[in-house]
Parts: sequence; C-alpha cells; structure tokens
Amino acid sequence: MKNVLLTLLAGVVVLASCSSKKESKEPVMEQEKTMVAEVEEEPSVFFKSPADGATVASPVFIEMGVKGMKIEPAGQVNEGFGHHHILINQASWPEGQVIPASDSTIHFGKGQTDTSLELEPGEYTISLQFANGVHASYGEDMAASIKITVE
Repeated sequence: MKNVLLTLLAGVVVLASCSSKKESKEPVMEQEKTMVAEVEEEPSVFFKSPADGATVASPVFIEMGVKGMKIEPAGQVNEGFGHHHILINQASWPEGQVIPASDSTIHFGKGQTDTSLELEPGEYTISLQFANGVHASYGEDMAASIKITVE
C-alpha cells in the first residue's frame, strides 16, 4: 500500500510540473521580455519645465530633457551623445550645421540640463535643439518647442 501511495504521489508531482498552463505562461513571458528589450527608445528632446503655454516671470527657469541619447560636454563627437542648445524665437537648426553662440542661440556645452533666462516681457517661442560635441545640430528630429508668455 505504501508503494502505491508513493507511486500516486510521484505521478501527481510529475503531472503538476508538466502542467500545460505553466508551460504556456513561461514562454510567453520570456517572449514579452524579449520584445520589450528590442523596442528602442526613439531619440527626442523635451521641456521638463516650463509647460507649453505657461505664463512665467523673468528669470525663466528652464529644465531640459532628452531620451534615447546621452548628454556629454562639447568636445568630441560620439555617436548617441550630445548636449542642449536653446533657440529663442526659432523652431530648430538645420541638421549638420554648427549652431553659433549668440543671444538667441544659447549653448549648454558643459552638459547642463537646466538654466534661468532673463527675458523681457512678451511672447516667446523657446526651442531645445540637441547637437553633437562640435555643436553640429541633430536637426528637426532632435528639437522641441514651447510657447511662453513672460510677464
């Protein structure tokens, strides 16, 4: 009788470990993990603050973000890296062209991700433009714009 019970118990354990539910869940979960890992983040820049359409006081605090690329100081050109520029009353800088430093094209070549800008009262289009280590623009695809009103 003891051997019969052990045989039955062993059969239950084998059946439980071979359950079709368990087999179907694990491969699907692994497949989902692989699919998620294969999805690459589309590179882009964005404003963390201020929000589009905001009314703000000067100095205007601007926080810049990037996804799908990494920030590094100006200097060398490395694939997948760059730094921010702010364009005032401009939408983007042509791809491959070097962004000159001026009052309306501000460089953040040390890798900064925030700043405060002194702006006169009025309406502005503020754009982020990501560029490589020698300030050559990544173009329209790596630019984002917001409109703000400075009181």
